[in-house]
Amino acid sequence: MSTFSGLEMGKRALQYYRQGMETAGHNISNADVDGFSRQRVEVSTTAPYADVGLSNPWTAGQLGTGVKVDAIVRIRDAFLDAQYIEETSVQGYWETLEEALDYAELFVNEPLTNEEGGTFKTALDSLWSSLQELAKRPDDTSVRDALLEESQSLTTYLNQLSTNYSQYRDSLNEDLALKVEEANTYIDQIAALNVTIKEVQGTGGNPNDLLDRRDLLVENLAGLVDINVSDSAYDSDGDFKIDIDGKLLVQGGTTRHLVLASVAGNEGYYDVQIESNTFDYVDNPDVVTVGFSQSSPEAVHDITIRRLATETAWKIGQATDPETGLGRLKPQSADEALGIKGTFSLQVGSSGTQVTSAAQKDGVVLSNPGTLGQQEYSFRVAWGDNESVVDVTWDDTSKTWTLSDNSGAESVSTAGSDLTVDDLQSFLGGYTGLTANSDGTRLTLKSTDNHLLSLTDIKGDLLSGELQTANDAPVVTIEVTEEDSLETIRNKINGAYGSDGGPSSPDEWLVASIEEGTDGTFSLVLQSQVIGEAARINVLGDEQGSFYVAQRLGLVAADGSTSVVQKAEDAVVTVDNFTYLSDCNDFSKARLVTSANGYRADTLQEVSQGMNFHLNSVGSATATVRHAVTGGEIAGLMTARDDYLLSHMNVFDELAYSLALEMNAVHYAGHGTGDNENVTGTAYFTPIATRQGAAEKLEVGAELLEDPSLLAASGDDGTGKSLGSGDGSNALAMAQLKQATVLSNGTASFDGYYESFIAQLGTQGQRATTMSTNQKALTDQIESQRQSVMGVNIDEEMMDIIKFQQAFNAMARYITTIDEMLDRVINGMGNVGR
Repeated sequence: MSTFSGLEMGKRALQYYRQGMETAGHNISNADVDGFSRQRVEVSTTAPYADVGLSNPWTAGQLGTGVKVDAIVRIRDAFLDAQYIEETSVQGYWETLEEALDYAELFVNEPLTNEEGGTFKTALDSLWSSLQELAKRPDDTSVRDALLEESQSLTTYLNQLSTNYSQYRDSLNEDLALKVEEANTYIDQIAALNVTIKEVQGTGGNPNDLLDRRDLLVENLAGLVDINVSDSAYDSDGDFKIDIDGKLLVQGGTTRHLVLASVAGNEGYYDVQIESNTFDYVDNPDVVTVGFSQSSPEAVHDITIRRLATETAWKIGQATDPETGLGRLKPQSADEALGIKGTFSLQVGSSGTQVTSAAQKDGVVLSNPGTLGQQEYSFRVAWGDNESVVDVTWDDTSKTWTLSDNSGAESVSTAGSDLTVDDLQSFLGGYTGLTANSDGTRLTLKSTDNHLLSLTDIKGDLLSGELQTANDAPVVTIEVTEEDSLETIRNKINGAYGSDGGPSSPDEWLVASIEEGTDGTFSLVLQSQVIGEAARINVLGDEQGSFYVAQRLGLVAADGSTSVVQKAEDAVVTVDNFTYLSDCNDFSKARLVTSANGYRADTLQEVSQGMNFHLNSVGSATATVRHAVTGGEIAGLMTARDDYLLSHMNVFDELAYSLALEMNAVHYAGHGTGDNENVTGTAYFTPIATRQGAAEKLEVGAELLEDPSLLAASGDDGTGKSLGSGDGSNALAMAQLKQATVLSNGTASFDGYYESFIAQLGTQGQRATTMSTNQKALTDQIESQRQSVMGVNIDEEMMDIIKFQQAFNAMARYITTIDEMLDRVINGMGNVGR
């Protein structure tokens, strides 16, 4: 060993103590800095003297040579760090939802917390109260005005609710764009730090402060998106990586950004994808676009659009073309007596895309009627644009049944005096767009284009009795006297709604009106109250099957075919091999065509969870649902916007649509007062065709606002006349809608439906608050555990400073002693005798 080895040992020790003191000072300086990890000096003994070897000098043993500084390291717990990153993402998600639902509760403001102001619920209660008051005082002008004011208040509240929600969704969408930009900034900064850190580590350095800064950025990024972190220390390539479900965002200095993708089927609102992993939501948007919520399962959907919906109601009559129809009366005024007498019947409804008859014994539908039996039958088969009136007549001479229709087709029963199922199959199977099949005992009719079939008896009960294939919707018979005018007949038709045995649901009835033709004459026009094929208007004759009155009114032509002014067609959509019908082209719910309900296609159901479809044209397309981000604030924003808020808006739309439909149906049946005593068919609310966006469209009918005397408080006496200005039966019928269970598949009233929504909103808000609170407590607990490891303790650092100071002083004294010894050796030895 060198004589001066003691000085080297002392120098190393002084360097260690100095670095220890400086490190403690650095810790104290950054005690309040976010993300800072306390640092410690790691040391070890230097190699002893001498190493084992054949040429080792002989000594009593190995001698220590001092201390060396190996590194200055951060004190961190990798497990707690990973937990914190994971739970931070969850916390960001629930905090965002909590904030969004808090705003929603402010918009709704239920229950009302003070006496001032109002809400939709208070406006709805006021509407029912005002209707009850009108029922008591139907001839009071002030009561009518008050009702219209309350109705306008209700529409204003609902319009404002929908507008507030729509604007807040816009705001969340903008916030989403800002959050994505923020996340991309973090990604870029982390990648830049990765490069610097790797350079420092490559030179043997330990960039603790840079690592702290990177970890803080990673934690901030975790609050925005659900990331996974792979430390370079555990990867063979040595790169620090961040990914979302295996899709890399950061790998060393390479980045992939989050990308905002506009979803055409969701009003153009943004979804989030990952750069280099982007995809098209729909491969053929000219055919269909889709919107989806965050609850929509990831999947690839095959979609085929076979037909678009016309989004129209059925309308029959002669107003648009007064020359059509043989024998139609052309009165010069609506109140002119028509001078005709008789009856006709009306029905609104259909039977499904496929109808199968009851089993017929030995396949025989009709046998020899003899002299007393029914010898003539007539029925109508209608589907899409097609309609056929079929007559079944007994020929007593040939003892056969003859089948004929209004196009001139004719055939004779093949089994002599028996009309069989096979005979009907052969005759009806010749129509384009209609297939008829027989198994010998049952007849099955099917529309080849998935149109809804409408089967009605005109004379006799062949369909409703023997075959049991007739529509089951209510049939209303209208009796016409010679003194009746178009106005009176209109009132009789409108007044039939809600009558004993009559239709009680708007989709089962129509509204009659009088329109002036291009030649100055007037005619009767009937229009279904809902859009779509299912509300087809069927005109039937009198008990003898005669269309005399219906023809004179222009409702049917001379051959018995319906005088259709405007048709309705449903969209036909196949999604993942399931076929649906929809009366509109924008929908999330449609009617499944399946044998489970006899192909009636009469029940709305969700096509695919959380998905909205927007049909553009006939064709095929593939729709892809994939969620790149499922956690953090960004996922919370999309969930709030597309799951919670949109579902709330659907509630408002359903309320508005159903309220307008139900109120109008009852109001159509009532009479005005004063000069408008003989007027029916006035809309209370402006009719709304589709549910989507109904809340923003709800408004009181313009005719009522201009002339409150049109407010139909009085009922019809059954002859087309008003029960009088003092009668409030129709106002009472509207007030009774408060208790009517017309929502949620006939299980909820208007009040109950809205109260259920309020309860749901409260539950959602409470759940979000609870989850946010619990998650924050969990995250705080993990952070507390992390700080116990990585946090700076001032007392502990001061103790280290004192320790290093005392050790430094001691080592300084050691060096001084060594110096004195060396001084004696250098200056004192060899000077004897001088």
